[in-house]
Amino acid sequence: MARSQATGAAAAGGMRVLACVVAVSCGVTVVHAADTVAYRLTYPHPGSPHVDVTVSWPDGLPSPGAFVMPRAIPMGYGEQRFDDFVADLRVVAAGTTTAAERVEGPRWRLPAGATSVRYRIDLRRMEHDVRAASDASRVRDGYIGVLGYSVFGYVDGFEGRPIAVTVEGPRDWPVFSTLSPRWPVRAEPVDASAADFYALADSQIVMGPRAVFRRLAERPVALFLASYAEGDVDLDRVGRLVTTAVERVAAYFGEVPFAHYTVHQELLQPLTPRHEYGMSMEHLDSSTYYLAASAGLTSASTAQDEARVLYNFAHHVAHAWLPKRVAGEGYVPFQWELAPVIDTIWFAEGFGQYAAIMALATAMPDPTGFREGMLDRRFRRNLDEAPPFLRTMGLVELSRVASTRYAEDFRTGRLVFSRGGLMAAAIDDRVREQTGGRTSLRDALRGLLAWGARERRGFKVDELAGLLRHETGVDVADVIEAWLRPLPARPSQPLDR
Repeated sequence: MARSQATGAAAAGGMRVLACVVAVSCGVTVVHAADTVAYRLTYPHPGSPHVDVTVSWPDGLPSPGAFVMPRAIPMGYGEQRFDDFVADLRVVAAGTTTAAERVEGPRWRLPAGATSVRYRIDLRRMEHDVRAASDASRVRDGYIGVLGYSVFGYVDGFEGRPIAVTVEGPRDWPVFSTLSPRWPVRAEPVDASAADFYALADSQIVMGPRAVFRRLAERPVALFLASYAEGDVDLDRVGRLVTTAVERVAAYFGEVPFAHYTVHQELLQPLTPRHEYGMSMEHLDSSTYYLAASAGLTSASTAQDEARVLYNFAHHVAHAWLPKRVAGEGYVPFQWELAPVIDTIWFAEGFGQYAAIMALATAMPDPTGFREGMLDRRFRRNLDEAPPFLRTMGLVELSRVASTRYAEDFRTGRLVFSRGGLMAAAIDDRVREQTGGRTSLRDALRGLLAWGARERRGFKVDELAGLLRHETGVDVADVIEAWLRPLPARPSQPLDR
């Protein structure tokens, strides 16, 4: 999910990201064209609670504009007011530096002729005030971990421009960016490129002597692990599971549209009892895992613990394909100032989780038994336990409700991904049955990914059946329609059985 429980449980500037982000992720250097926007993030010294950010562009604004900080997170399905942590935002115009005027919303006014802004983000206050660990950047002793969308803003209208970014830390602090992982990780500034603001915002920065970095694999993708732990963790075991998850998910989808992938895991001592841990988040070519310090995988962890962690990795890795590379309407172009209302969270979250289940099932001694067990635990149980008022919502309506409270009221999140996952399973069964096992949902999803890269837009709900039929030759419109309808008011025979 966008923010999914590790134990339980959309690209930029238009669907253009399906092409542009692939270019960045595949290691293609973005040409610094005349309209490139330059970002610089500096963590000034150990113990500082803040980072400093400068944003500049080559030509002065031809007319007054606005600088915007995100309030919405891609696949976050909710709002975080990151603008609350901005301090001392100043603008340079005609060689003069002045304080920028704050206007309504997460915006600051920029005068005509403006060529840069600089500001400060208080990471310590952000972690204290934002109780969901997966939504906050943080500074701890000897470590900082930064989520791009929590610290980087943009000039309104510049979201689609190419970006050059430099990240600098204190002397002797290793610096790592998921935009451009380098090995070995060195204590010197990192220079990286991004196709557009979405790619920058969806990246992470890790630095500090208490961070641990590992290069895990070269194939099917250059694979990195960035870890910070305030509790016990067996990084050898974690690394093996990360590698297995990426290998199996990549094999399921067939093509890897990025050249590198990073798993960033934090094991944290809670700031207060009210802070929430055990959540994870997916990104274009990385995923982040925010766990309580006691939740780390250790040499004493059981096989059941290992299976849970492996699925959590596979689940979030799978989202690098669904919905990061193909999605329904609403994921793109992304609305940074306000959480968008989305009709197809059930596809993004449910089909993505089903893909992860099937990717892992292929290597299990009993693939069918594994699949059925996961469908029961991950999806069917949630249908049976859902309250009646949620069961009576159609799936599109439920998706719209979950668009702003997926994790805040996780009953909506669980039910929307569960219904989507069971829809995916029912479609897979129909396709396999009618093709004698020669074709499956995997073939349809591979074709859908190619369609998304070609069309560069999100699909409409009423287009999905036709797109799947085009790839498989099987009509699944009635299956989709059945799962879009409200569920019976009381639990009964599951629709997929």
